[in-house]
Amino acid sequence: MSRRFWLTVAATALAGTLVSAPGSGSAATPMSPDLGMARLDDLIVETTSSGRTLLRFSATIVNVGEGPFELAASRPDTASQFTTSQRVYDSDGSPSAANVPIDLVYGGDGHNHWHVKDLEVYELDRLDNGVNVGTGSKGGFCFFDTTPYRLSLPGAPQSQTYDHHGCGTQASLNLTMGVSVGWGDTYSWRLPDQYIDITGLGNGKYRLHATADPRGVFTESDYGNNGTWVDISLSTRNGTTSVKVLGYGPTADEGPSKTRGNGNSNGNGNGH
Repeated sequence: MSRRFWLTVAATALAGTLVSAPGSGSAATPMSPDLGMARLDDLIVETTSSGRTLLRFSATIVNVGEGPFELAASRPDTASQFTTSQRVYDSDGSPSAANVPIDLVYGGDGHNHWHVKDLEVYELDRLDNGVNVGTGSKGGFCFFDTTPYRLSLPGAPQSQTYDHHGCGTQASLNLTMGVSVGWGDTYSWRLPDQYIDITGLGNGKYRLHATADPRGVFTESDYGNNGTWVDISLSTRNGTTSVKVLGYGPTADEGPSKTRGNGNSNGNGNGH
């Protein structure tokens, strides 16, 4: 037989070996979450019985990544501090865990469960010069699936996966909190600490920012879409302050070049 024939046979055999090599093209890949914020909603101004003026609003942290955002915390006894890790699942379903430098606090807003400190931050800046004039009162967050956000995303469960039980009780030794792909966790304007104190703030235009994972301590696929904002005007007449929405910033799944959000936050999330 010709030399060309044997070269052809050898090339075909080599190609078959490469295609069928164990593990070739089938390695598991990390399915990282991607945290961000839906559109800020339900903006109102409240005057308390003590005379304070509070800018209240609803905020929804969302996960638009490939995998769930999941934290697991444990401690040997109730006198010890929690050690917290983030679980990232591979495409084959196997998890890997890495410790994260966060604090867990109990209660803090009148609820009897554990909260992750500074999962989100809220800030109010003057629109003309960017000077900060207020910071959100809420500092702890017990998070789970409360709000369907983008259930069309690949891997998004069509029903709730994580619930409030993962936030535990005062005696808990193990906690698991999470937000599924395509889901969000809403903090309603009705919650005790869901506000920025604007007492004495003058009339003008302001930008309210909300940022998920502000310190970048969690594993994410994209840190550039963690924040959103809404521009507002505040006006006080006859002792009553009103708020008007002027425009919205991008939401988590829109990208930084967009100018208007379309998140599905409804402000009706469970109190947590």
